[in-house]
Amino acid sequence: RLENIFNLKTNHSFHYEIARVIKRDIGSWWQKILINKGTINGLKDGDAVIFKDGVVGRILETNYYTSLVDLISSQTFRVSASFKGDNRPLVYQGFGVNYLGQPHGSIMNAPQDIITSTQAPLTLITTGLGGTFPAGIKLGYVPWLEPDNTGLFQAGEVQLEKSLLSIKEVVVLVPYNRLEEFQNDI
Repeated sequence: RLENIFNLKTNHSFHYEIARVIKRDIGSWWQKILINKGTINGLKDGDAVIFKDGVVGRILETNYYTSLVDLISSQTFRVSASFKGDNRPLVYQGFGVNYLGQPHGSIMNAPQDIITSTQAPLTLITTGLGGTFPAGIKLGYVPWLEPDNTGLFQAGEVQLEKSLLSIKEVVVLVPYNRLEEFQNDI
């Protein structure tokens, strides 16, 4: 409020909209949740959704009062990622839920000099490329890497937080510039 009163520029790029999960559709094919916020709250398709343990997913479809979120574990979810402490971008893609009920994904294009182990897995974070997710939000952990089919890079599995499948509240990141446009339209 003070920033608006004194007409100051904000340091933050996003406004946080807290939403409750009202429906889950988590199976072998679908990895989606429905939240209780929609276009009336300034949300749009493609907005980033996070929770206390990192990335949840991206808004796939918005309605007036609700939004459908494509989870990070969904096979249709892709994002630019990097290892914590390393700026080189990788490609993350969701891979569903394994036979133990653990959500997971995969990474591609990891450089050959990266080493990880199950005792000390590397943390995978967002890069900020693409503008949807800010840099530094946790995606998951990578316990192993192996040469990919080209032999030039490495690929591996990403272990996601198991709490992803039972979350009750999420935070949607709404860009401030869009929030101002939305408030002007009202």
